[in-house]
Amino acid sequence: MIYLSDQTPLGTGRHRQCYAHPENAQRCIKIIYNADQSGLKEIKRELRYYAHLSRYLKDWSGIPQYYGTVETDLGTGYVYDIITDFDGKPSVTLKAFADQCRYQHDAALLREALKTLKRYLHDNHIVTMTLKPQNILCRRISESEIVPVVCDNIGESTLIPLASWSAWFCHRKQARLWERFMQQPALVAALGTCDDSQKGSMPVTLTSHQA
Repeated sequence: MIYLSDQTPLGTGRHRQCYAHPENAQRCIKIIYNADQSGLKEIKRELRYYAHLSRYLKDWSGIPQYYGTVETDLGTGYVYDIITDFDGKPSVTLKAFADQCRYQHDAALLREALKTLKRYLHDNHIVTMTLKPQNILCRRISESEIVPVVCDNIGESTLIPLASWSAWFCHRKQARLWERFMQQPALVAALGTCDDSQKGSMPVTLTSHQA
């Protein structure tokens, strides 16, 4: 039995809360705290998709790996990689990073992270329900490089999961989701606020961390 009730959650979503794994600093434990039908349906869908990914995926840099379940004092726990920066601090969300972008350097770093994310999803045929900046973490692997990690809404809910099995359907769905994703207000604002007069200014310091 793993005891989590004395911990403060690292993050809270619509149906799940995320806790640090007390026995493994590289892992986190997600608990369903809002166990209505949609919450249970969400975790079942995600685990089915992880089982699918386990058959072929070699590069897990863009999504957390899943390691099975554990029993906790808050109920069944689902164990995943914890996403932290190179210095050990929890990685901020893409929305938090975008909200703090002020200068050309920041916008350039954001654009490069978005390119990395798009390429990763395309090359590895990763299907998501939606793409939202608040569901993507910016893992800083150095002072100047970010690897985006999609942490929620992974998989698809259709009766016949064509995008999971067909690269053509997958890429079509990715294109639709990406177009909507790039219209998110946080990204539009971050990519549009930096002008030439700000070149050479100091980059943003990330101070708001979320696991």
